[in-house]
Amino acid sequence: MERTTNEVRREIRKVRHKGERPIYWVMFAINSIIWLGIIIVTIVVDNIDDFSEVVENADISDLLEGLDKGFAFLMIAYIIVLFLCVLYQAYAKELSYSVKVTSKNFPEIYEKSVEFARLLGLKKVPEVYITQQNGILNAFASWVLGRRYIQLNAEIVDIAYMENKDFDVVYFTMAHEFGHQYFNHPTLLHNFSILFARIIPLVGPMYSRSQEYSADRVAQVLTEDMGIRCMAMLTVGRHLYPYVDVDDYLQNIYKKPNVLERMARWIVNLMTDHPINPLRVRAIVDPEKKSGRLI
Repeated sequence: MERTTNEVRREIRKVRHKGERPIYWVMFAINSIIWLGIIIVTIVVDNIDDFSEVVENADISDLLEGLDKGFAFLMIAYIIVLFLCVLYQAYAKELSYSVKVTSKNFPEIYEKSVEFARLLGLKKVPEVYITQQNGILNAFASWVLGRRYIQLNAEIVDIAYMENKDFDVVYFTMAHEFGHQYFNHPTLLHNFSILFARIIPLVGPMYSRSQEYSADRVAQVLTEDMGIRCMAMLTVGRHLYPYVDVDDYLQNIYKKPNVLERMARWIVNLMTDHPINPLRVRAIVDPEKKSGRLI
């Protein structure tokens, strides 16, 4: 029976990482306070009489003299323009060095992208591009004004068309990126709203890890696949993953580490944008679909 958009969305709401939204609002508040501080400082500076005398002998006195109430807003405009330039530069690279997935080029992937967009209720089907990346197994979701797009590295697509005739792993990878699009993770508004907070050590990476867990859950809902083979592929590569004994792999994942091993994993996970593989695998195979561990 064909699933509806409402059914899929209801299921996704249940399995989205529980920490993602609370962390976002904390980061949003921090970001807002920083912006407010910038605005207040520029206004105060503008109203100090003979400000250059206050900072007499300072190298930046001439610069500070020229500050006015519009400085913060000019700064915001500058950052937005800079963001857009970076986003469009990345999109230009896709147009220049990638093959766009269409009904004629990689039609299986195109049809699946249309299906995912329908299930998620996206107004437009995100464009999908395939790019050769010298063996790197990766994919990402991005955004420019008026359109969303996803890059699949050719090394992953090889799995479906050449290496193992395994479309399921490719679909799970793609569905993960559709999850990011569904939650608007790549958009300018989302990233600008947490711009300064995102660079705070520990906080930024922790929020990113929650996003990855959420995207994994979307992939599971869209593909109705646990995703363990995809994780095996990302771990040992596209050539070896079919030979991984899943039961033995999971047994080692669930094996209780000693104190030193636990500390080492904790440190690595604390600083990375993606959950470390043992935590990520444990989350995707959890039959109760609980939220993955952030720390």
